[in-house]
Amino acid sequence: MKLKTLLITTIGVLAMGSANAGETADAKVVVEEAESTFSGEFSGGYDTRYIFRGLWFGDNAVWGNVSVSKEITSKLTWSSNVFYTDIMDNDLAYSEYNLGTALSYACDRGTTYTIGATYYRFLDGFSGDNGTGPGGQGDTTELYISASRELFFGITGSILAAYDFRIDAQYLEAGLGKSWALCDTVSLDAALAVGYGLNDYYSQALSGDSADDFTHVLVSLGLPIKVTENSVLRPHVSANFSGDARSRGNAASIGDEEVFYGVSFAVSF
Repeated sequence: MKLKTLLITTIGVLAMGSANAGETADAKVVVEEAESTFSGEFSGGYDTRYIFRGLWFGDNAVWGNVSVSKEITSKLTWSSNVFYTDIMDNDLAYSEYNLGTALSYACDRGTTYTIGATYYRFLDGFSGDNGTGPGGQGDTTELYISASRELFFGITGSILAAYDFRIDAQYLEAGLGKSWALCDTVSLDAALAVGYGLNDYYSQALSGDSADDFTHVLVSLGLPIKVTENSVLRPHVSANFSGDARSRGNAASIGDEEVFYGVSFAVSF
């Protein structure tokens, strides 16, 4: 729902002509309607597995997210979100919420730069089941920067660098994405992401994996279906291929390669 404001502009018109030169016509008041720049989205969904940055957290995950954004200038946008997920598997107690905020700047040449921060709260410990020790870590805060732009043939490229303050470790990611319109209401989108962890980014400390290595390759296909003017239903299927920074930790639960799927529903306002 975009808010609307009234812009009132008073225009003074100077009448020109030899007979009445220097005389000023009556001021005219012009009332214009313009849209404000607040927008947002409610979304929620279900995934057969919750895999974040190549690391498995649990099966049968339900989640919800609320995001808002405001265009500060024509190039600068502020955004914020609240995310929550819960593992529905009775064998594992795991739930998490995130609070995020970011500033994005769109350059004239097409690249958008973003700087943001995310607070992660692990309500049952990082590894769930209300554990203690490294797996019982309760929260962390992350600072990240990213850049994205359209490269060619409608393919968008992105890069991200993140720093985790709690464990003093870094995460890098590169991605590609493209969308095709199948008809007026249905599209097909594809995404590829490759992650790399540094300084034991949730790898060796938990599972004995490599401290500095690739975390994963993720391939995903989605089918966004426009339900109404402001709502979208999106089923997806994804495949995670664990790198050496994740393979031992994931293999104990799901193996090195895992296909999972899910569905989400989003309403914009």
